Formats: sequence, structure tokens, C-alpha cells
Amino acid sequence: MKTKGIEMKRKIKLTYIFSHHIRWVAFEWAAKYIDRSKFEIDFIILKEDDPMIDFLTRFNIPYKATSYTNLDETPEVVKFIYDHLVANQTDVVHTHFTGDLPGLQAAYFADVPVRIHTTHHAGVKWKRHPRSRYELFWALSTNIIAITVRQKEGMISDGVPEHKITVIPHGFDIKEFEDVAFDRIEKLRTKYLNNHSGPVIGVASRYIEVKGIKYIIEAHKKVLSSHPNATLLLSGTHADNANIKDKLAELPLHSYVEIYFEDDLFALFRLFDVFVHVPIHPDREAFGQVYIEAMLSEVPSVITRAGIAHEYALHKENAWIVDYKNSEQIAEGILALLQDKPLREKIIKNALACAKNYRIENQIRGFEELYLQQLKKMNLLK
Repeated sequence: MKTKGIEMKRKIKLTYIFSHHIRWVAFEWAAKYIDRSKFEIDFIILKEDDPMIDFLTRFNIPYKATSYTNLDETPEVVKFIYDHLVANQTDVVHTHFTGDLPGLQAAYFADVPVRIHTTHHAGVKWKRHPRSRYELFWALSTNIIAITVRQKEGMISDGVPEHKITVIPHGFDIKEFEDVAFDRIEKLRTKYLNNHSGPVIGVASRYIEVKGIKYIIEAHKKVLSSHPNATLLLSGTHADNANIKDKLAELPLHSYVEIYFEDDLFALFRLFDVFVHVPIHPDREAFGQVYIEAMLSEVPSVITRAGIAHEYALHKENAWIVDYKNSEQIAEGILALLQDKPLREKIIKNALACAKNYRIENQIRGFEELYLQQLKKMNLLK
């Protein structure tokens, strides 16, 4: 383990390790907003076609990339990461997603003093997987970031030592949501809606059972009775689910549009008249970034309480809240937000004010304070 303190004349060396198959703007914001006067940041990307690489290249941020597709390749990837961490003399490692297992192992063997991973799923999910894998994460990490208070509680109930957990909610770059040029919105309107003029019901969820999409589809049938020109716009359909496809087949073809994935989420959300996000269980969503993205985009939402919604959502104040697995209530909420203008405006105003509590600056400040606090605790920061 490192025994020499970090000299004030050099910056703290911070390495992020992860990969993700779609654009994840939170990583871009971390690279953009971290305090460069204190931290020298670099990235290890475990997928050579990761969308993050274009961003890092464009802004001349150092990175190394390799291919990491399954757990069988872990030893080789651990060695790849280990070599970089040793040569770089990394002080802090922060891992995400598939970067957790190889990144934390490599950082441990490389004697990186501060080893942090952010948990991007709810604690209840761990009970459905071999515990040994997650217990390894806990053991190798000096600190674990929970993204909601409820997630922290779930992690503790699953056996994570409480002293290792710090709650730092996701943050959002408010300017990105405010500065959306009209032509960007119209470009997507033409691309996906062909200048359709009816109300647009927006969904941004993978096609997996826990997102409750089949209940939204059922609700859309009822919405069409009152608004025959309404369109259900489903974005993020890259996870294939035959049951959801079968449910969609029950709708008129003209009444819905599927989008595999859209990079410009800021313009996409501006197409929606109402946004719907209805996970089927209070603990089947770790955070739910789309809750905040819709509020920052000034789109009123019909939601179930899951993830971060447990901490902010108030019925008919900043959202329309429905019970889990309840298509009748979802339809009622959509229709109310389409027809009741004063209620709609009230929810939009309150939701926007609420969402601004989740600024990217708050998240980055939380990261930086945790990094520095841990180095000081180990007497490694002079």
C-alpha cells in the first residue's frame, strides 16, 4: 500500500474505469466538470467502440481502451488495467458498470489507496445473483457510492458495511436542458413523428419487464379513445422483449413509434407532451435519471414511486403518481395532464424547481469531497 503522501506540487491522479453500450452523458459531465486544478483525470474504457471515446478524443482527455465482453476475460483485463494504474501512479480509482469487477481487482493489486465504485442498480437486485460476486465488490472497495437514500438502505440490508457507503445522487447539467436549439427539436420531430400534430406520450425505457411498459401500452389504448391522434413515442428499445412487442401489436400502427436509441436526449424530451415512467416495484429502479430529465425538459410526468422519486415526488404537485402495474391510473394521469391546463402548468413549474436540486455541480462536489476525504483519512494528502 502507498505510504508516501501526495505532494502538493502535483495533482491527484484520478482514473475512471467503465464501459457502456450507449451514450452516458454523466461520464462526459464528470470529465468536463472535475476540478482540473486538483485532479488529473484519465479513463480506462473496456469497450473499444464505446461512445465515450469520441467525447474523450474531441476534448483531448487521456484514455486507454480495450475489449471486455464477458467475465471469462477478467484475468487479461485485470492485467491491462493493473499495468496502467501502476505506470500512472493512480491515487483514486472510480469504477462503474462492467468496470467494477476488473477495475477494483486491478486497483487492489496495484495498491491504489482509494478504490470507489458507484452502484447503478437497486440492492434488491443483488439477491437475484450470486452473493459472492457482490461481496467481492464490497471487499475490494474502500468506498461505495449509493445514488439514493433508499438504495443505501437496500445495500445495508444486503450486507454492505454502512461506513463504506456515501450517498451522492446523480447530477445533471442544467444548461444542456435549457439551451436546446429549435432546429434540433424540429429535426427529431421530422425524423420520428413526420410532423405529426397530435399529443405525444413519451417513454424512455429499455424493453424489460420491470419498467412497466406493457401497462403504458394498455393505458395508451384508453388515451386513443379520447385522443385518436395521440402518439406513443418509445425511446430506448435496445433491450428486446417479445412480450412487449406482442402488446404493441395490439395498438394501431399509426399510434406508436419505436426509437432504438437517441443520442440527443435533450431535444428528444422536448417532443413529449406527457412523459410516463412506471417501474413495477419500489425497488426495481436504482435512480431513474429519466424522472429528472423530464422535469428539466418541462414535461409533466405520470410516474410510480421508484428510485429517486421516493425522495421528491408529490402527487399533483410535481408529478401525477400512480400505483404499480395499474394501466387505468396511468391513462387517467395522462388524460388529466393533457386536458387540465392549470394542473399541467403547476406540475411543470414545481417539477422544474425540484429538478434543479440535482445539479451536476452538486454531484461533482460530492465526488471531489469523497476523494479528498479518503486520502486525508489515510494520511496520504499533504
